[in-house]
Amino acid sequence: MSVVLSILIMIFMLSILVVVHEWGHFIVARLFKVKVNEFSIFMGPKLFQRTSKKTGMKFSIRALPFGGYCALEGEVEDEAPEGETKDGTPGELEAAVEPETAAEPEAADELETAAEPEAEREAVSEPARGEYTFSSRPWYQRALILLAGVTMNYVLAVLIISLIFAFSGYSTRRVGSVSDDAPMAIAGLESGDVILDYNGKTILDPVDYSLYTIMGLPEDVTFTVKKRDGTKLRYGFDRHIDIKANDGADKETNPGTITVTINVYSLTGKKYKTRTELGTYSAFWDNNRALTITLDYVSGERTEFYYGERDGDKGLYVTNWEQYSTGAEGVTEKRTELNYPLPEEEPKEHTYEECVDAHIYDYNYSKQFNIFGISYNYVERGSFFNVIGHAFIYTHSLIKSVFLSLWYLITGKLGLNALSGPIGITGIVNDVVSSKAASSSLKFAALAEMTALISANLAVINLFPIPGLDGGKLLFIIIELCRGGKKVSAKVEGILSMIFFALLILLAIIVAGSDIFRLAGR
Repeated sequence: MSVVLSILIMIFMLSILVVVHEWGHFIVARLFKVKVNEFSIFMGPKLFQRTSKKTGMKFSIRALPFGGYCALEGEVEDEAPEGETKDGTPGELEAAVEPETAAEPEAADELETAAEPEAEREAVSEPARGEYTFSSRPWYQRALILLAGVTMNYVLAVLIISLIFAFSGYSTRRVGSVSDDAPMAIAGLESGDVILDYNGKTILDPVDYSLYTIMGLPEDVTFTVKKRDGTKLRYGFDRHIDIKANDGADKETNPGTITVTINVYSLTGKKYKTRTELGTYSAFWDNNRALTITLDYVSGERTEFYYGERDGDKGLYVTNWEQYSTGAEGVTEKRTELNYPLPEEEPKEHTYEECVDAHIYDYNYSKQFNIFGISYNYVERGSFFNVIGHAFIYTHSLIKSVFLSLWYLITGKLGLNALSGPIGITGIVNDVVSSKAASSSLKFAALAEMTALISANLAVINLFPIPGLDGGKLLFIIIELCRGGKKVSAKVEGILSMIFFALLILLAIIVAGSDIFRLAGR
């Protein structure tokens, strides 16, 4: 049942995005009095159709619940017969009269009178009197009509995110929490501090940080931070990883060790040239069975975190070596308050063994996104203008994610399996719908945010200069301007659009196959 519901939700989401996109074309086309032959919701055979008596425009609802379209008169331009024009503007019949005929007033009057009934009938049909074809409009009007679709997708994304932020609040560049077993603890970062950039790349939203770190981390990393008192500081982290694989007979159960060492320092002074060492963070992963984290401060303070088994008992052990050096009692503390949810399970109380395994799993896999120990869980609520402003920032980050993802695909950092089509989207929707850990409101918010992400994707992809897309049509307009107003041949444009459309269909088939294999392998 959840699969059927997921398919219906996916169809509804995609249809809304396409209809909104086409509605943008429709609004601006009518603003410039371009004739719209048909505006259709969905595709396929007609279920309902109404024709405007005033304009002859058809409004349709069709049987296949996928997308829709806005058919503009003259959008697909035919080659004009010799001696005729395709403008479709009133009075063109007179302009087409030969100069010799126009020079004879009486003959011209007779011709005009004889042609009047037929010309009048043509002016009322295609296009109607006072309406124009798409191809007859000035270049800037055609460009605005084409841009209107992607603009509506962008506006829809901002609107959806604004509604989510209005009800649930929004995260900012302000740090919510800092892990006490992470390098940022040595740097002294505190809740409420603002991270301005990562490795010189501006961070406007937490999404930006995830985008910059998702493909891995360089060995040397810097953060520029604005403290709560307004002071700006820069922290640096030099990271070194030493992996020792076990090639012995027991390598299946004893794969080897991993040692991560991070030297933490601050950069101050003019252009942040003065370096001051703050301490060293080290993590030792022993045969995938135990994890030991040590924080050594320049001041001499030292703290050790041990995740794993000690003396036959599994747990999280924290040893404060500063206390040990002074002879204090209780130098080793076993933390029993862990209530760590295991991956892909709903939150519940766990045994010590489950808690430790979950913590190790999280550290080994998830902290590639959060290796420095910061969390952007500082949720804020603001005025109407704050909500709108942060919605624009968040949508900007979503669009940036599209470009970065495409760049990762081009450079080979991501494979085609990173792409998802309708089938893959349905799988994600089904994960959300069938989740037992999330409430209905959280599911709705997740689906709404997914719709905003896809809408931003459509806005970006449609602007690509590929024949068949809006960006491809804009490219032909640019070529037209470069040629002094001479348009690209309709035949050439049609052939190129057909070729690239076929390539897009092929890509869609490949992505669909990848989605099917990925879902089948779950």
